[in-house]
Amino acid sequence: MREIGRIIALGLVSTSLAVVLKKESPQFALLLTVVTGVLIFFMVFGYLEGLLQMLRETAERAGVGSGYFAVVLRVIGIAYLTQFGAQLCVDAGETAIGSKIELAGKILMMAAAMPVLTALLEMVMNLF
Repeated sequence: MREIGRIIALGLVSTSLAVVLKKESPQFALLLTVVTGVLIFFMVFGYLEGLLQMLRETAERAGVGSGYFAVVLRVIGIAYLTQFGAQLCVDAGETAIGSKIELAGKILMMAAAMPVLTALLEMVMNLF
């Protein structure tokens, strides 16, 4: 609970500074925005290890193969990183580049999911 308070405080202070800086120095305002985004990312990054461990244990108990689990984690990772990168571009006023990053992320997620999709289609074909 304290962590989200610190993240919100950092976000509010950075937003206030960025608004003031934007009038005088838009480059520094953008740099502040990017640095704040990266700091927030690293503030929550440590929680991912515990979450991933819990998901691995749950997948093992459910009998989900480690290969499938790795694919799902890869797709989730691509989705989060894509969203983060696209939002940084949008914050910088480059919505067109942000859109292209989102498109690339969708294509990469589909490519990463292909082994699971192929196995599913083979399983369905073997039923008939």
